[in-house]
Amino acid sequence: MKIENQVCTIDQAKKIKALGVDLKTYFSWVNNGDDNPSYEVLPTLQITDPSKTIYPAPTVAELGDLLPSSVSLEDEDLFIQGSLGNRKGEFHYIWFQSSLDNVEWELFPAVERDTEAEARCEALIWLLENDFVTKEDLV
Repeated sequence: MKIENQVCTIDQAKKIKALGVDLKTYFSWVNNGDDNPSYEVLPTLQITDPSKTIYPAPTVAELGDLLPSSVSLEDEDLFIQGSLGNRKGEFHYIWFQSSLDNVEWELFPAVERDTEAEARCEALIWLLENDFVTKEDLV
C-alpha cells in the first residue's frame, strides 16, 4: 500500500497546521521546491532542506493515538465509532454514538472518506474546529 494512502491528505495537513497544531509525525508532506509546487510524503527525519515547505502527515496509527475514544456533550459521553472498508472502492466511516441510547449523534456529520487515515483526520479536524479537543491536548 502506498504511504500516501496511510497518511492524511495534503489539504488536511495544511488545515491541521492552519489550526495551530504542531504535530510531530513520522512522515511529512514536503514540497518539491518548484514554482508550481507539488507535494510528496517523506520520512520527517530525512528532510534536511529548511527552505522546503513541510506539513505533518500523521499515519493511521498516529491519528488513532490522537483521537479521543469519546467526547462529552451535555453530560453524555459520545464514543467515536468506525466502519472500515477492507476492499478497493469501499469507504471508511467515522461517527459518534451515544452511550445512552445507541442512536447516532447528529451533531457530528458522519465522515466518509477513501482511506481510514483521511476519515480519522477529518474527524480530528472537526473536533479541533468545534472545541472538543484543543491543540494542547494533542502534544
